[in-house]
Amino acid sequence: MVRPMNHDLFEDARWAISAIARGLNAIGGPAAELVLSRLAEQDLTMKDFVERRPVSIDVTRFFAQAIAETMMYDSVVAAALASLDGHLKWCQSSAYTDEILGEGFFQNYGWCQIIGPKGFFKGDDFLLGILMLGPNRHYKDHYHPAPELYWPLTGPTLWKQGQGEFELKQAGEIIWHPAHVAHATKSNARPLLAVWSWTRDTDTPAKLVEA
Repeated sequence: MVRPMNHDLFEDARWAISAIARGLNAIGGPAAELVLSRLAEQDLTMKDFVERRPVSIDVTRFFAQAIAETMMYDSVVAAALASLDGHLKWCQSSAYTDEILGEGFFQNYGWCQIIGPKGFFKGDDFLLGILMLGPNRHYKDHYHPAPELYWPLTGPTLWKQGQGEFELKQAGEIIWHPAHVAHATKSNARPLLAVWSWTRDTDTPAKLVEA
């Protein structure tokens, strides 16, 4: 639902995007550079801004804790994302049931878009958002045609691709998933907060790998 213009929220959304861009630029590398290149092509002007009706879900009970942990890694990104609290449209994939992903998963998982059709700016075949996983959760193997960057803001967490083993990643380590390559994530005793981006082919949702 489109709501009347909120100029403060527009500025906060732009702040969050610029803070993420600054962080990715500081890290560098081909994956970050690709996301930044696509980000530079997006319309982030006031005429493209939409205030969505916010949606809160169970996993957002960990948001404040995750932001506090992010403060120790990147205080600017943490503050910018915190400014959006209460204004984000949190979503879940309906196919991700507890029967498939383990008891309690649905209450400990969610994502939102900052840029994208569910975000503040619609995007041009480009998505930028944040993911949350509650403690001790296994986001099982899934894949999609969109190439994907993850930038975990908390950690350590475990990530794997294809037939590889899980690898420990600290907060700030870029993870890149090529198109159609299956990948999975495990959180530890603390919740995971991560920035994510799809750089093209964004219309097809993720699909779980059949066991």
